Amino acid sequence: MHSTSGYERGQAIVLIMAVMVALLGFTALAIDGGRVYADRRDAQNAADNAALAAALAVINEGDEVADALALAAVNGFNNDGTTNTVTVNYPPADGPYAGDDEYIQVKIWALTDTSLIQFVWSGQLANQVEAVARAYGRNSPVTGNAIVTLSNCAEDGDNTIEITGGGNSGGVQAFGGGIWLNTTETSGSSCALDPGNNGYGITSDTGINSTGNYTYSGNGMVSPNPINTGQNNGKPIDDPLSFLEEPQCTSSSTESGGVFTPGNVNGSDLGNGGTLDPGIYCISGDLALSGNSGLSGDGVVLYFIDGGLRFTGNAGMTISAPTADNCLGTDGDRTASCTYKGIAIFVSRSNSSSIEVRGNGGDAIFGLIYAINSTVQARGGGSSSDETSVVGQVISKRVEGNGSGSFKVTYDEDRTFEVPPIIELMQ
Repeated sequence: MHSTSGYERGQAIVLIMAVMVALLGFTALAIDGGRVYADRRDAQNAADNAALAAALAVINEGDEVADALALAAVNGFNNDGTTNTVTVNYPPADGPYAGDDEYIQVKIWALTDTSLIQFVWSGQLANQVEAVARAYGRNSPVTGNAIVTLSNCAEDGDNTIEITGGGNSGGVQAFGGGIWLNTTETSGSSCALDPGNNGYGITSDTGINSTGNYTYSGNGMVSPNPINTGQNNGKPIDDPLSFLEEPQCTSSSTESGGVFTPGNVNGSDLGNGGTLDPGIYCISGDLALSGNSGLSGDGVVLYFIDGGLRFTGNAGMTISAPTADNCLGTDGDRTASCTYKGIAIFVSRSNSSSIEVRGNGGDAIFGLIYAINSTVQARGGGSSSDETSVVGQVISKRVEGNGSGSFKVTYDEDRTFEVPPIIELMQ
């Protein structure tokens, strides 16, 4: 009879070795896996901080690459090319923000030192992480443009800026700043601009900029021609003031001797004109000025809740937006005009009523007209091409010039809303 004890002892040794290898593998997974996880967390934190540092450098017109690399090094990733690499892409090279110069991308690749995993795994363990930060404000298409139109005619079909009506002196003219066309129209269309055949056409002394690629080359009523195409990497911008809450009035406006106090007011109550004390006027219904009536005020915000603005006859308006010197309340409070410094007319984002900025009188609006879902119009048969004047900026869905007088907008950075720099981590 043969003994099996030696064979069994051999089997036991094999089983013990297998168990030891398995235990070693689990131990390696627990120790080195935990180290990989901890290293990944450190790398992600470093990438996040580096991306935010790069975004701050963009806002401050510094060196975004140098600042990102410096902060990554402070957090333990020195970009030595062996144990770790740090890559800074401005704009991002890939992903959902690729090519958009509002965003900065930081990628970190780093090896992890291991203790036991090499007994069961011969390869390297490494982490690769990514962070994207947004730097908005300095390069905003809003900055430097007298007229900013947000309609995309390639989608909604309406002309973005057009001249209608008769007369030989009509036009839409921008001075001291450009015109922004938020349309993606292609070379096979010409829907953004309809300048008509008479008058001044559609002009800017500093350029017309479009996200699309249609140049209007050869159109004598558009100047300069061709326009600057493919702006913002061909991507339309969103509401540039989306972060700003709409104004609010907590009391009713009162009137005495033709002088109004700020507050909630029906548009019809202002129809006969008068003087507006500084503050916010929350207007319900249409404000229609006619005849020889005039409305004036310094440091005011006209907030149109559900109505529009119209002029007929010789009616006119001269108003200026709040400034640091005459605004009321605490910045950030919806009831305070200090929150809306530089904004003369704020049309509710849900309000599509038209805003007309003239009749036959010489009127001037000093500040920003913000009407992202409305058409801003120059109406009436004025005798002077310079009769209609906005000194500041217009941000609207569409702009329309109608009649003999020219719709003139002169860009003044000191008389428009200052878009604060925004730095945020996106991923």
